[in-house]
Amino acid sequence: MNKKPELLAPAGNLEKLKIAFLYGADAVFVGGTVFGLRKYADNFTLEELKRGVDIANKLGKQVYLVLNGFAHNQDMEALKSHLDILQTIGPHAFIISDMGVLKLAKDHTTIPIHVSTQASVTNAYACQLWKNMGAKRVILAREVSIEECKKIKKQVDIELEVFIHGAMCASYSGKCVISNYTSGRDSNRGGCVQSCRHLFEISDPQKQKVTYKTHIMNAKDLNAFDLIPSLIESGIESLKIEGRMKSNAYVANAVSHYRRALDHAISPSNHLSAISNREFSTGGLVQRPGKESINYPMGAYYKEVDFIGTVKQVSPENGILVEVKTGFKPQDILLRIVPSHPNPIPFEGKPISLERKPLEKIKPNSMVIFPFIEGVQPYDLLVKPT
Repeated sequence: MNKKPELLAPAGNLEKLKIAFLYGADAVFVGGTVFGLRKYADNFTLEELKRGVDIANKLGKQVYLVLNGFAHNQDMEALKSHLDILQTIGPHAFIISDMGVLKLAKDHTTIPIHVSTQASVTNAYACQLWKNMGAKRVILAREVSIEECKKIKKQVDIELEVFIHGAMCASYSGKCVISNYTSGRDSNRGGCVQSCRHLFEISDPQKQKVTYKTHIMNAKDLNAFDLIPSLIESGIESLKIEGRMKSNAYVANAVSHYRRALDHAISPSNHLSAISNREFSTGGLVQRPGKESINYPMGAYYKEVDFIGTVKQVSPENGILVEVKTGFKPQDILLRIVPSHPNPIPFEGKPISLERKPLEKIKPNSMVIFPFIEGVQPYDLLVKPT
């Protein structure tokens, strides 16, 4: 019997870390305010990182800190002092793509090293090289299939991690500079604007008109839900969900579904398409992706529900306090996502303002109160069918 792999979830902020653990993640990966590749995520201050690590330690779970931005020479002195501080906080691993950053991390800390997918590791020889340099784990390039993972495991005694869900990049494991040229923002230093998702036009300068429009590089999202038995059999140590900038509902929905699939090693009802996505493919986990992995006609995300908000506090006296992210109307049908149930369940009641006044319309980025309902807990998530 193969050991059950770790389920690794994205946590763009401290609240998402708590939600990921509550809904079944064994570990999370987080970014600090520097040296990560998600500049426009909320990210963690050093104090928030310490709180996140403390929460994980109490739960017997793990926090991995991303340091996979492509560092230039002028970054290194600041990185040294940053690493000295991180040693005192104690994340359970660093995710690193650069050999120089790895060298500094080994010199300044005792924290384990996971090699980022940005390093584009696709073979056993590269895995062995990173192991010789002190890496504990390699996060393989997204172009590596499950069968290739099995062969690498036989050749090198090192932990392997693969992505199983989330956005796919048009370039080889994220080494892309399109954003640099289209917007002046460095893709590999946290500034990607996802230019590959844009609608491109082919024009005829002589006729002065557009002749063709297409989303030529817009990759479908990765979904390996039906491959869970094969992934368990492969002996891969960690299965990773992408999405540090995605919503609370995305994190809860993806984590809870993969948690149940891993625990039962079966394929129960797959409701992963309910939350916004670009349609799905299996990426490179089965075979090299071709044109079937591109969503050419996409103009918007596909989804069955809108994420409405997060339950923050619950009490019989004061009701249910909800932080609203997406506006809605009191008469709208709402559903509740909870850790203990595979599908969203009905949520009834009319919201009122914090001043206890009726509302005709609920605005985004506001706080409202619903009547108390037995069983509702903090970090339950409210969604609305589209």
